Amino acid sequence: MAAQTAPLQGEAEITQEIKDLALKAGGDVVGIAPVERWIEFVPEGYRPQDILPGAKSVIVIGSRGPTVGSWRSPNHRLMEINGYDFANDRAIHVVCNHIEKKFGYYAMQSPSLPTAGHQPLFSGMLAAVLTGLGTRSFAANIILNPKYGLLYYSAAITTLELCPDPMLEQDVCPHPMCVATYKAIDKTPCMAACPADEGGCLDGSIDADGRIEDSYFDRERCATRSMNFGINSLQKALMEIVEEEDSERRHAMVNSDFFTRSCTSVSFFKDSVAQCFECMRVCPIGRAERKLK
Repeated sequence: MAAQTAPLQGEAEITQEIKDLALKAGGDVVGIAPVERWIEFVPEGYRPQDILPGAKSVIVIGSRGPTVGSWRSPNHRLMEINGYDFANDRAIHVVCNHIEKKFGYYAMQSPSLPTAGHQPLFSGMLAAVLTGLGTRSFAANIILNPKYGLLYYSAAITTLELCPDPMLEQDVCPHPMCVATYKAIDKTPCMAACPADEGGCLDGSIDADGRIEDSYFDRERCATRSMNFGINSLQKALMEIVEEEDSERRHAMVNSDFFTRSCTSVSFFKDSVAQCFECMRVCPIGRAERKLK
């Protein structure tokens, strides 16, 4: 790695170059924040500079994932397996390589999975908020972008100092239409699509100023609907198979569609990101972007 000296280009010019590259590489939005913004919200050990010593900036790229055609399919479950296209991950790698090769500064994709236990070292959702790309929502605390609504985010940590973007001053959620719906039926559209008081995942309230007063998300219930395949389901299925005493039934379990898909999902990560989009399907934020122009 080359010595980290001030680049010949100006900071603003470099920042714009990186943003243009991120969008060209597959991102729909890109935001940048200085690492100091994490101090207020994150304990030591989980800050960008703890992951990459000397870190100065965090870059976040968001991409839409599902195509417009995917949203229109009458079979909603198809989006469980094709709603994620990794465009944001690919774009982040392009940006990291560009920073290191052209400017001689360190850059790495932030860890999105835990290295031990169940707690990731870095929150991509918080990074999206701190880089000005969105704010949290009633719908499972998903970070909604004001233009696109649901986005998938990837982040890069770099020792290159870049021009920061401001955080959003106004909350994206709830949308004015959702406030009106809440006043009429005591639920927003996403709460009505998956009501906690009827076995669903979502609940909450809106204050007199039309802002989120409190929100409730039942992660365990959501997991039974959206994360049906992957490592957890494989572990569960294996335990049931091992404990099954009837050899014919055990054989049937090994060859079942559920066990086959669970095994496949571990090999092909995209299939393990089983998702439920019903709360987003009724969300008015980003709806215009889910239609062909």
